[in-house]
Amino acid sequence: MEDLELQVKVSRMLGLAFALSITGLGGIGSFVALVLGLKALRIIKAARGMIGGRWMAWWCILAGAFGTLTITPITVALILRSLK
Repeated sequence: MEDLELQVKVSRMLGLAFALSITGLGGIGSFVALVLGLKALRIIKAARGMIGGRWMAWWCILAGAFGTLTITPITVALILRSLK
């Protein structure tokens, strides 16, 4: 894949991951942001400096992990509470 095409792919992936990491979407969005951040970081490392986005990938990984670990249990607890 050409460097420009790969950069566009990673940029789109990280744009979506960033939006999901901010919104959380009940923990599911955070988890998807985490997965996309990890995938983007793997692509960036494999490109050996030819494409950018490392800091954004790390943001998505960290924010996605935080959201997954905090928002998901809260969402589950709220759902279980409403079922009682």
